[in-house]
Amino acid sequence: HVHEWQTTKVSTPAIKKEKQSLANLPKGSLNEHQAKSLFAQFGIPSVREEVLDIHPSNLDHLAKLGNAVVLKVLSGAITHKTEVGGVAINVPIQDLSARFAQLAKDVQTKSGHQAEGFLVQEMVTGGVEFMMGMYKDTLGTAILVGMGGITAELFKDTAMCLLHQDQPLSESEALSLLKELKTWPLLDGYRGRPKCDVSALVKAIVGFSNLVLQMGDHLVEAEINPIFVFQEGQGVKAADGVVITV
Repeated sequence: HVHEWQTTKVSTPAIKKEKQSLANLPKGSLNEHQAKSLFAQFGIPSVREEVLDIHPSNLDHLAKLGNAVVLKVLSGAITHKTEVGGVAINVPIQDLSARFAQLAKDVQTKSGHQAEGFLVQEMVTGGVEFMMGMYKDTLGTAILVGMGGITAELFKDTAMCLLHQDQPLSESEALSLLKELKTWPLLDGYRGRPKCDVSALVKAIVGFSNLVLQMGDHLVEAEINPIFVFQEGQGVKAADGVVITV
């Protein structure tokens, strides 16, 4: 399978298709589901999730996501959903109906924005929370990596690498970037913990750099935070993302 994926990745039709779908992207701030769908085009998997409209009725199909889920409002206008009460974690499936209305009301009150709909996601546990983003200035465009989730601001532990001559990061560059982090040992089996799936994380960083490169000046902001990194062999899953285009 890996070999097949690599051959389709470099063949011209695949790249043309990618370019074409990038051209159809909405302008402005993408909602979270749209952002993660874009990341998926560049080989970055996300958590399992379902998009629901603002007045969802039949919820039976959500049982496949588990007994308890993460509920989020879906809105391109709100990039920091947690701060306006737009995220509920560990919601029992049977309580979802009641929580939809409450969440929409809280968000309307705190942000002044109406929810476009809802996102129901599987609860993910047991991974290390990581983030990746981009930074642009007069020198060029850089890829930024670091610990993610709520600890990101606490650690302020990030590493950055400029993209050179229209080339995405190589796997070895992405790995070097990770090793620059003070928190690298958390990925590498610190004090007897199981090692994380660093190779899957490296592939995701390379894919992210490819996205940044292909979108070029159309991309104002892109960030995945958090992306969960599981034990070796178990991969990574993006759980939230921001994309702003022009």
